[in-house]
Parts: sequence; structure tokens; C-alpha cells
Amino acid sequence: MHPTRLYNTGIVIISCALLFLCVLIAACSRPTEPAGPKFSGRLLLLAGENTNGADLLELTAAPAGTNYNYSLVTSGVFEAAASPDRTRLLYTTKDGILLRDLRTGDVKPLAKGENYCLAWSPDGKRFSYKQKVTANEKAPLSATGTPTKLYVSDLDGKAKLIWEDLTANYGATSPLGQSTVLERAAGTSGCPQWIAPDRFIFERFLGAFPKQKKGGEVLKPNTTTLAILSDPVKLSDTDRKWSIESVCQVGRAALVRPHDQNQPILIAQSLDHLEKLDPSPAPCSGCRFVGFAAQSCVPFFIEEATSTSTDLFSLNPTNWQKQRGTRIDQTFSVTAKMLIKSSARLMIVGDVPATLLLIDTESGEIVPLFKPEGSGTSNPTLLFPRPVVWIEN
Repeated sequence: MHPTRLYNTGIVIISCALLFLCVLIAACSRPTEPAGPKFSGRLLLLAGENTNGADLLELTAAPAGTNYNYSLVTSGVFEAAASPDRTRLLYTTKDGILLRDLRTGDVKPLAKGENYCLAWSPDGKRFSYKQKVTANEKAPLSATGTPTKLYVSDLDGKAKLIWEDLTANYGATSPLGQSTVLERAAGTSGCPQWIAPDRFIFERFLGAFPKQKKGGEVLKPNTTTLAILSDPVKLSDTDRKWSIESVCQVGRAALVRPHDQNQPILIAQSLDHLEKLDPSPAPCSGCRFVGFAAQSCVPFFIEEATSTSTDLFSLNPTNWQKQRGTRIDQTFSVTAKMLIKSSARLMIVGDVPATLLLIDTESGEIVPLFKPEGSGTSNPTLLFPRPVVWIEN
């Protein structure tokens, strides 16, 4: 080969080798993309101790996909509930109930007082809530605590009284410093569960009180009551046989339990006729229901597999057959709050004291949605994270 041509060939080979080396070095120096599932959309969550109300935060993925941004929406929030279409948020403060438009950020007050048990109607046009009766209303006090009133309101704040509970009890305090909604409701009656745009179910307890009348109706002492929102409101009692655990907002599936609470959870296709309800047993005796996938009635359950791992599985909502599950190398407290994406592929878990995780429900892979700052300390604003609503892209 001619010396000049050989020289030029050598230069080309060396140049290609140097170029390949530069590309390799650049690739190695790039930040490593996190393994596992990727978060997208917006997550609203409550965080912080609840003594004076928690912070309502918004989480989004950073552009690089390797970190997450947090912004404070408002403070002093005790409870929050998203509309079925995830465009609006009801939340309570020490001053009352407010409604936030999650598209525009507009906020308007709807009710004053100390309120809890927020629940949306399936069509998102009304909501129910309980309100602590103030001392100046001169309501009769029971031996068990302060009475409450149950209301239904439209989105302009026009409320209608449904029932006054004379035996309301706020229960014990939680690790967050204030009675949780479930604990406050556990003393006498739980939060209402909507089963249609014009009806919901709640438990009505009269305890040792004598029989009472409302609109000529003699009230049974301890019942599961169906409220039909006609004019006037109709209350239909059934024997207090079932405790309603959860109802799918966009379908008809419901989780129920015999009222003695000692039996495993059961699944009902419909709650239209409580007196004829014949629910099916869940496919395990020691499992715990964690939620329905958003915009569907796919129910998810967890069951401790070992002291360091948890089995996660779902049910087919048409025949309640158990679907293929996965094992997660993580255990969860009884207060863990979970949200499942509409696709049923991803799940967000908030747990005490400072755990917020994104989990692939098919592979069990886990990605933390925030990391400790400094040496052995966590961001204090993210203590006790409780996810409220996942606004998907």
C-alpha cells in the first residue's frame, strides 16, 4: 500500500477510536436514570402533623426525570377529598369547608364550622359532610360526647340537614396529634358512602335513647340507613347487618363486612337492596383492602408474606377472581394510604413517618418519591405523607 494512503488510513482509525472513547466517557458521566417505574402527572398530598392542620402539597416530576418538585398549595388542612373526575378538591380547615378548582386554582368557601367526613356524590354535583354542633346551638349532649349533624350540599354551598346524631363521639387521638376521620367516626357512626347520585348509606345509632320520630317516621334504634335525596328526604332503615367499608366512585362494586367486624371482608356487586344483600367472600382471610384503581372498579388487596415483604394482588371486577399478584419487598403500617392509577399498573403509597413510594403493581419495583435531606434527617414538611389525588397525564 502507498505510504500516504497507509498514513491516512491510520489517521481515520485513530480518529474513530478517539470519537468512540469520547462518546463512552460522556455516556458514563451522564446522571443515571432511576430504575423502576416513572411518575407522571400531579400528586396532591397532605403532609405534616395534623394538630393544627397539615400542609397540602403538590408533587410533579422534574424535567430530567431523576427528581421531583414539591410546592405548597395551602396549610391548615385537616381532611381533603377529590371529586370523581379529579378536577376539584374539597378540604376542611378550622374555619370550614373550601372548594378548590384543580385546573384554575380558584377557591371558594362552602360551609363554616368544624367539619369532617367529606364524601362526593358519584356525579360530582353534591357532597356530604358531618359538622360538630357548637355549644351555642344548645343541642342536647349525650353521655358519650358532642352531637353532630349530617348535611348534603351542592357546590354553591346550599346545604340540607339530613340527620342529627345525638350520640356522636370523637374517639381517641392518633399519632398525628388529632383524631383521624375514622377514629372520630368510630365512636358511633361512620362516614356516609354514596351509592348513586341521589342516595347514600350511613349508620344511625340511637343507643339508649327512646324511639324518636322524624316526619312521622318511627326510627329504629340501630340501623344501616339509606338516604334518598328527594324533596323531602326519605330515610329507609334496614337492620344493622352490614358495615360498608368502601364503594367504588365510578361503578357499583362495594366492600362490606358483617357488622360484628370479626368476619373477613366481603364483596358486593350492588348496594341497591341492603335487605337482600348476598355478598361474595374475598379470596383471603387475612388480607387488607387498599383501594380501587382510579376510574375503574378493580379492587386491590395486600397481605403480609413475611416480616419484610408484602403480597399485592387485584380482583377481576366482573367475577371477583384473583388476578396474578406480585411480591413487594416492603411492609406497610395499618395507616398506609394508597392510590392506584387508572391503568392499575402503578400505585403510590404514603406511610408513616416519612415514606412516599411509587410501586409497579406487576413487578413489585419501588421508587421513592422523595429522599432524605442531610445525614439521617428527612424533610420535615413530608412527615406523615397522605396522598389525596393523582391527576394523571
